[in-house]
Amino acid sequence: MALTLGLTAYALGYTAKKMVRALGQRRYSNREEFVGSSWDLAAPVVQLLVFLLAITAGTEIVGFAFADQLVGYWPKALAGLIIVGAAVLLATWINNSLRSLAQRAHGKNRVDDTLISFAASIIRYAILGVAIIMAMIQFGFAPGSLIAIVGAVGLAIALALQDTLKAVAAGFMIAAFRPFRIGDWVRIGDEEGEVAQITPFNTAIKQVDNKVALYSNDQVWGNPIINFTRHVRRRLDLYFGVHYDTDLDRALNVLTKLANDHPQVALKNETWAGVHELGDWAITLRLRAWVPTKDFIQVRADITKSVKQVFDKEEIVIPYPHQVE
Repeated sequence: MALTLGLTAYALGYTAKKMVRALGQRRYSNREEFVGSSWDLAAPVVQLLVFLLAITAGTEIVGFAFADQLVGYWPKALAGLIIVGAAVLLATWINNSLRSLAQRAHGKNRVDDTLISFAASIIRYAILGVAIIMAMIQFGFAPGSLIAIVGAVGLAIALALQDTLKAVAAGFMIAAFRPFRIGDWVRIGDEEGEVAQITPFNTAIKQVDNKVALYSNDQVWGNPIINFTRHVRRRLDLYFGVHYDTDLDRALNVLTKLANDHPQVALKNETWAGVHELGDWAITLRLRAWVPTKDFIQVRADITKSVKQVFDKEEIVIPYPHQVE
């Protein structure tokens, strides 16, 4: 009997979770947006509540008169489910509203949308946590005992999930010191990409091939962070090898003129070209120019292409190593 009751309760809880996830997925255009949403978080909570409800109701039915227990038990259970449902809706509305505000702020470049997005995640978890406690009170748990249980469970979870808590602590450090914002192009360790999302637990980086990599916040905070888009301008450094017979002054003038002729090069009086290195088979020239950060890749490609074309036209030889057999 106990096994049958347990399996039935589990089946009901699992079905309820699937229904909540199905309803939630209809509200999002892709899986990436659904994962970590309020609906995604609420699904296992609903599963647990339905499981407890089924176990309790089944026990009451088996041991006592059905009619008497049904009248006294179901109003509290219904109230608990209503609290959780209302919390899911409220958390979703606040989360979506704050993220929409963050997107508008990012577009107008007025306030730091990263902090708004981070706060949205914190508020969502807080609302759901309070709702779970209120629902458990409706199920008959005494507030004092519930606080003691939550404290004990919290301590056990803290000891078991030390890495997760480190990630949360690092998330607060990222939100407070803001080494990057959503939309910035960064390098974290050996990987680089665009910051797509920041939550209390992890940071999502969209790579150049449109793959999204998730890094726990303690990994992000513990690695060197290079922010390529913090400033509006970025210095372009290019290196070109020329033959030892080359007229260096003429080659350097060609590089400087090519850079300053590009419409996107800024601070043209600070454009610089010079000899960088005397190598085994070539003299390496270095070109420095300031360009808008958003146009960096295109300007680098344009100048590199122009240098090859003009060097060929001016008969400035770009040597390369030869294999001797």
